[in-house]
Amino acid sequence: MDAYDLITSGAQIRKLITKYVEPIMQEYDLRPVELDILEFITKENIDTAKEIIHRIHLSKSHISKSLEHLLEKGLINMKEDEDDRRVMRITLTEASYKVIDKVNVAYEQCRQILTEGVSEEELQVFRRVIRQMNDNVNGELE
Repeated sequence: MDAYDLITSGAQIRKLITKYVEPIMQEYDLRPVELDILEFITKENIDTAKEIIHRIHLSKSHISKSLEHLLEKGLINMKEDEDDRRVMRITLTEASYKVIDKVNVAYEQCRQILTEGVSEEELQVFRRVIRQMNDNVNGELE
């Protein structure tokens, strides 16, 4: 697989995900980064803006704006950390779980499309390879 194949495959996967997630974003007036933030909070136990910035590799102002929008939408709560008042802890609201549940259904539909005809052994190899690629990218971006 050359660089072009790798990049275009990623673009195709992103198109597929967008096709399934776009209706949810429209329903809740959310941007992709805001869905990513909700997913990171849920799946990776991330609960500060600093952790989100580190994980998504976007600017502090971009993440702050997204967090403000999620707060306005009633999808997150923010409160000062009891030990360090400079740190704001982010928690999800009941409403956010409805969004997350819908996104997870969409992601599962995409996973089924992507893995159709792929054996469990092939998926295991793919998981190892994609983890290594992600580690490589994270190392380059840090």
